[in-house]
Amino acid sequence: MSNTSQKSTDLTAKPLTTMSGHEDYIRRIAYLPGGKRVVTCAHDKTVRIWDVEKGKQEGTSMVHEGWLHGLAVTRDGKRILSGGKDGRINVWDVETHEQIEEWASHAGRIWCIALSPDDQLAASGAEDGKIVIREMKEHGEIKHSIDAGRRVESLDFSPNGEKLAYGLFSASHDRTIRCWDPETGESIGEPWTGHMGGVSSLSLSPDGTKLASASYDNTVRFWNSRSGDPIEHPLQHEDPVYAVAFSPSGEFVASAGGDGKLSIWRVPWWDDSQKQVITVLTYLPTRFLTMFLVADTPFLARRALSAIPSHTPPDNRLLFSYQLCLC
Repeated sequence: MSNTSQKSTDLTAKPLTTMSGHEDYIRRIAYLPGGKRVVTCAHDKTVRIWDVEKGKQEGTSMVHEGWLHGLAVTRDGKRILSGGKDGRINVWDVETHEQIEEWASHAGRIWCIALSPDDQLAASGAEDGKIVIREMKEHGEIKHSIDAGRRVESLDFSPNGEKLAYGLFSASHDRTIRCWDPETGESIGEPWTGHMGGVSSLSLSPDGTKLASASYDNTVRFWNSRSGDPIEHPLQHEDPVYAVAFSPSGEFVASAGGDGKLSIWRVPWWDDSQKQVITVLTYLPTRFLTMFLVADTPFLARRALSAIPSHTPPDNRLLFSYQLCLC
């Protein structure tokens, strides 16, 4: 097949399935364990679960009083945490879709939620610049509250549970993706370019070798996480894309955005003969929690001396941090 013919085929790639139901744009996506179900939250004030194999919504929607931006699912697949405009976190039962708990959390709107690998801690970041860390087993009792100094839009725990919101990469409205050096606080190499609009969401593949990016230019693009080289051709949407997530196996990506539709795609490099990659994460207790904040904070990047990651991301690159004792 000629290069011209191959390019034409890639550019017209279609999703395996597209599911509708949200009445406003989708902001976050999370796969449940096993990869057969996907959770979304949207500006229509709902959280929904989708059956990927059946191509439709599962059960009833879970409803908030305001629009939603924060979403996380527990590693055991039993609970969903969601939050948004009303500053509260709701905890839902995955099977019954019923609300289990509600935690008054922030004075301002919640932008992101993250869970530790052992499901013991829940962290949320908000418009008011606060990061709140809660005990899951203690009904959301606050363990720490930290002032990050500005709106916190993204958080994530490291695989061993010792660090929060560690960053291999950062995305920007200047249409670029950057990788950062923790020792110098400077970006590594040139910015990755290709998107024609701001980058809204990033997802790292389970094996750490690929990065998916969603953009306001209506595309999802793929990158080699070590070199920054683009991979294949972008996946084309009809509207801006606000969220993207790799499946647990790495075979699929889910993407969604302005049209309120959830699309499932097979990654363009997938070969049915290759083995599915499942990353096993091990939690190692520590007395220190290293916080990684958004760029432009005054803190100097450094590694935690107590960190013994069970799975080290490519080049072990981290983003701006400071330590908080959990004594």
